[in-house]
This record gives sequence, structure tokens and C-alpha cells, in this order.
Amino acid sequence: MDFLQVALIFLIVLLSIFLAITGIQVFLILRDLKKALDKFNQILQTGENIAEDIEKPVAAASNLVTGGAQVASDAAKVLGKILKPKPKRFYKKVL
Repeated sequence: MDFLQVALIFLIVLLSIFLAITGIQVFLILRDLKKALDKFNQILQTGENIAEDIEKPVAAASNLVTGGAQVASDAAKVLGKILKPKPKRFYKKVL
């Protein structure tokens, strides 16, 4: 065999080894990225669950306050009608 053929075969084998190592490294990087994204997704899901758990009592309290304000407003209207002072007349009733 010629020296040139041996050198080309050596370079092809060397480049193949480097490509295989690079492919394995890319695979490992992508696997680590998937793990990190799964953890991030889990953190976001936990945050969403916490927000939903906080939202329920706040919404109930809001409804209670809003409903309580409505009840107080209605009660004030009813009491206003019941305790409404009779207007005084400034003229004599003539019949």
C-alpha cells in the first residue's frame, strides 16, 4: 500500500471516532436538557397548584365580602324604608 492510502485510512478512522464521540456527547447533552426541562415543568406545575390553592379561599372571601356588602346594602334600604321619617308639612291641610 501506498503511504497516501494509509494516511487517508488513518484520517477516515480518526474522523469517524471523533464523529462518534461528538454524537455521544450531543446525546448526553440533550438527555440532560430533557431532565432539566422536566424539573422546570414540575416546578411550574407546583407553582400553578399553589396559585390555585390560594385562589380558592381568596375567591370565597371576595364573594363573602361582595355578598356581605350586598346584604348590608339591602338591609340598609329596608331599614330606610321602615324607619323613614315622615316629612313635615309646611302648610295646613284644608278640606
